[in-house]
Amino acid sequence: MEMTSSPPLSLRRFAAVLCGLALLLAAAVALSLAFGGGRLDLAAAWGDTASPEHDILFYSRLPRILLGVIVGFALSSGGVAFQSLLRNPMADPYILGVSGGAALGSVVAVSLGLAFTWVSSVAFVSALASLLLIYWIAQTKGRLPVYTLLLTGVIFNAFSFALIMFINSLVSFEQAHRIWYLMVGSLEAESYGKIAVTGGFVLAGFLLLFLHAGKMNLMALGDSSAQYLGLDVEKFRRHIFFAASLMIGATVSLSGLIGFVGLFIPHMVRLWLGSDHRLLLPASALFGAAFLVLADLAARTVLSGSDYQTQIPVGVLTALIGGPFFVYLVKKPSSRGAW
Repeated sequence: MEMTSSPPLSLRRFAAVLCGLALLLAAAVALSLAFGGGRLDLAAAWGDTASPEHDILFYSRLPRILLGVIVGFALSSGGVAFQSLLRNPMADPYILGVSGGAALGSVVAVSLGLAFTWVSSVAFVSALASLLLIYWIAQTKGRLPVYTLLLTGVIFNAFSFALIMFINSLVSFEQAHRIWYLMVGSLEAESYGKIAVTGGFVLAGFLLLFLHAGKMNLMALGDSSAQYLGLDVEKFRRHIFFAASLMIGATVSLSGLIGFVGLFIPHMVRLWLGSDHRLLLPASALFGAAFLVLADLAARTVLSGSDYQTQIPVGVLTALIGGPFFVYLVKKPSSRGAW
């Protein structure tokens, strides 16, 4: 993966970009709070705790928006990390298998008839177990080879989804519908406690990645050059793998599989800001969070006033947006220098 030329990273540029993206995220959150299936009177929602508006705001929209911020933040920054880890711009946060393990845990919990509050807990435990298993399989003599890790993740995901399809063929129609919703991804309202726990894991993983952002720039030069410049490549790979996988596993356990966000958001930001990971990582995280909040707003509202009176799963909408846009990026000659 080649590095695009970009202006030197000054403190002023760093602050200006991140402040601008933080304002964009704040605007996205404000729009999502105010609009949904119907317009909400925010003054009544804040002032009258017994009003229906209060319940809609605090028990439906706000948890969903907070989850959207966390998931978009994690997927986009995780995409940057995995693309750096594998030195491959096609790398996606779901490519290394942890997502398959989290999804399998969710499906097993649904098939056992567990309460919805337990589904995400089982999924998170499954994600952690998958993380350890994939690492154990992929490491060779204390090393974590890129291609072995990639192949292990792809095979583990394929095996997990085969098991998911097998389980799906055995469950009831209602359970199959819940499984389908998990597979396409959604931001249905969760408890504030689970959102806070997930946010804590995402924040911890992101901070570890951010502390290693300068080393990600070295990884783009290749293993030999990075080692020559003093980087312990294998130790660095382990840190990135565990931090990014922990973030993705935690978010998949609540939101299901929301695709393309971690693939094309880093590309967009890289084309705009260049490949300096010290800026690319936080900028992608903020932009991805704003994008997913707005995508979920569209998913909630685009069909709410039609004869269908339904909501589109946000994972469907991100795929409909991300797929064609990624083809555009691939075919755009000026974008190939970023790869």
